[in-house]
Amino acid sequence: MEAVDHLEETMNPSWPRGRLRDVLLCVGGRGDVNEADLSAAVTSALRELAAETLGERSLAELVTVGAEDHPWGRSLGLRLADYDVELPDVLLYADQSDLPPQVKESCPTLSQEEWEAVLLVSKLIFRGLQSEPEPARDDAGQHPQATPRPPRSVAREQFCQALAAISERVDLHQHELTGQLRTALLNFASETPDNKEAAQRIAVLHTGEPQQGPRLCLSRSGLAFSKVVLSADGCPVPSCVLEEFPDLTQDEWNAVIHVTGLTLMAFEAELARDVGIATVSR
Repeated sequence: MEAVDHLEETMNPSWPRGRLRDVLLCVGGRGDVNEADLSAAVTSALRELAAETLGERSLAELVTVGAEDHPWGRSLGLRLADYDVELPDVLLYADQSDLPPQVKESCPTLSQEEWEAVLLVSKLIFRGLQSEPEPARDDAGQHPQATPRPPRSVAREQFCQALAAISERVDLHQHELTGQLRTALLNFASETPDNKEAAQRIAVLHTGEPQQGPRLCLSRSGLAFSKVVLSADGCPVPSCVLEEFPDLTQDEWNAVIHVTGLTLMAFEAELARDVGIATVSR
């Protein structure tokens, strides 16, 4: 619980993106954590940013923080509450999907390869935000509510810090942020051909309105990852996803899209006008 208490003390209460970013980074942080409290903190931050961004369309409440037991240990991460599957596992199969017409209409310069890169990198971001696996236990899967977690690996920590730097390191040029993120992604995810190709498709850019700060974008088109993902809101569940998760509902798929987009937004810099308003109001 110390990590969550520290988080509540250090988060800026005026900036929903910053609150969500900090609590997501807390999921994989070292320390004793009460999973119920951490899940409540993530849910609250998600709902707040969702209300601001998506309004009544939001289905972020269908996502929670939960544990997954693997042969190599147990880790915490974002997952669908009722289907009991991790979000990166859903995106693992979604990154084989065709570019939806709805997304193409919203982002006409987007290519199929860029769509696949957005989903692959989003999957890796969720993996990076998960906790390191805890050692497997011998008590038939019974775990105390509050469990100590190991520190992030060096590669995972560097990836998380490179993501956080997009919004926090105002002293770094966008080319430095891009190089740092590409290197950290490949160190964390391994240099497979698809990961190397995806890394070359990402860039940290200032796009959109003049006040917009740096954000994770596609290097060729300059489209923000969050814009691309959220433009898929309401698209039918891809057939390749349904083959693996046949009981997945349309609402649950929409929730995956919503939370992916909101997570990407959390690692964008605040709009300059929003920061100014927050500063004046304190």
